Amino acid sequence: MPQVNIRTSSRRLAVIDRAAAIRGVSRTEFVLRSSEAAAIDILSERPVIALGDEAWDDFLAALDAPVELDPAVKARYARPPQWKR
Repeated sequence: MPQVNIRTSSRRLAVIDRAAAIRGVSRTEFVLRSSEAAAIDILSERPVIALGDEAWDDFLAALDAPVELDPAVKARYARPPQWKR
């Protein structure tokens, strides 16, 4: 079975041990549950979007297509900046 070893201060270990005791689990189980929950939270911030071959090709084509600016945006960029007026 894979193994994880960590080094920490006595203060941190005491906090972990107190929290594990409150939960009624071992230090190892507490650390594993806590780190797994944190990992799931982080991974859920970056959802995975799976695309089929055709959808992937459409996505790449959209990325490669020239940008079509809205006429109002074009007009705004055509005006000189305020400091040059």
